[in-house]
Amino acid sequence: MAKIFLAFYNGIKKSNEKYAMPIFYESFIKGLRDSGNDVFAIMHTDWKANFKKIPENLLNEIKSYNPDLIFLFNNSFYDISNEFDCPIIIYEVDSPLYYRNTDAIKEKPARYKFFVAASTSIEILQDEYNIPKQNIIQVPFFTEVKASKTEFLYNISFIGTKFRCTKKNCYNKFIETNPDVNDREDFLNLISKLEENPFIKKEELLKNVESSKIPDTFDINEIIFLLSDYRRIEILSAIADLGLHIWGNSLWANDSYNNHKLILRYHPEQVFSLEDNQFIYNSSKIGINIGHLQAKNGFPWRVFDVMASNSCLVTEYHGDFAKYFPDLKLPYFSNTWEARKQCKKLLQDENYRLDIVRKSHEIVENNYRFNNILKIMENYLDIDLSSNIAKMQLSISSDSEAQISSLCRIAELKEWVNAENTDSAVHKKGKKLKEPKKIKDKIRYKIWKHYSKILKQKGMIQ
Repeated sequence: MAKIFLAFYNGIKKSNEKYAMPIFYESFIKGLRDSGNDVFAIMHTDWKANFKKIPENLLNEIKSYNPDLIFLFNNSFYDISNEFDCPIIIYEVDSPLYYRNTDAIKEKPARYKFFVAASTSIEILQDEYNIPKQNIIQVPFFTEVKASKTEFLYNISFIGTKFRCTKKNCYNKFIETNPDVNDREDFLNLISKLEENPFIKKEELLKNVESSKIPDTFDINEIIFLLSDYRRIEILSAIADLGLHIWGNSLWANDSYNNHKLILRYHPEQVFSLEDNQFIYNSSKIGINIGHLQAKNGFPWRVFDVMASNSCLVTEYHGDFAKYFPDLKLPYFSNTWEARKQCKKLLQDENYRLDIVRKSHEIVENNYRFNNILKIMENYLDIDLSSNIAKMQLSISSDSEAQISSLCRIAELKEWVNAENTDSAVHKKGKKLKEPKKIKDKIRYKIWKHYSKILKQKGMIQ
């Protein structure tokens, strides 16, 4: 049994469920907890959080918890590398493009260990952050989605985000400079180069650009989002009439430029949990995957979620597929025509679809469940994370005190952060956060005291 602290960005906002979170984090926390570990998780809602000095009350809370292991997803948390002696794992769920506190990583590259989802991240971390090779391990995503006999309600489902950076993006800003024909062609050529290599540095990309209007408006990170967004719109529009259904953020309804093919296929109910994803994928004949532009080799956790369900995965090809399931021939696409062709074939040939689904199930069950990933972590870290202690946890609910169980505690960062202390707060566009709240440990302590007495009597713990 280990005491594990973890922190992550959570973009899920559901008023009636305070601690709602994406399926991957839910499954990760539950997996650690069900393996007998004590988990303390903090989540925040600021994608571009400007983490400065950690608030003293929060630091004291974590020190009091005294973790054996720390997971920081995308390093989206304060720099606490000097405050603890235990291993700190920067767990990649996107790509190095979206790590936070990168200066802290570069200052102490050997302090951290990295769990990366994509093989391309290994080279980036070594070249740009000088991370020792032995401090990096590729850890695949996993899924706890289970197939079940469910009536098919949808031909094709897509669960994912519609991207938008700002209302006025860098394309708009460039046009406002009144560019001439050559400027426009240069801008378009740069976009094409970025599509080929989304990890290219801005200095290298712009080194031969003569126009003075491009450097100030060409925002690589924003354009990657915009290109990913455009890709999703293109593909989904091409298959919409085959029975597509979309779940995700509300931008699908109000930021689709009057695209009725997508707007009328969008379901406004929020989908994020294991239960939600499992129901939709099991109720769909096809689950389509359209990744981010930067996901050339790596791929999203959606892939394994679909493969574990009744749905047949239709997806772009990602380089790491050859490593994780080299013998599985999935229906791939690289353009709108291929995507439509693959979906039509699967909808017309049920035996073909079921054969792929069966093979996908075998691969997931044998290799990509949480227990498989737990063994990888244990072997790499040389830490026991699968104790035989009886599972004693309270179910996650909207009751804040119910989050404090014997083996799991989930909290929001704002419970500690005082926005008036601008040196330690996470700044959110001038909005002041609420005064920090004191987290009560009474339930957590009482339950542990009760069960530890029983376990000691049975000789299960010292």
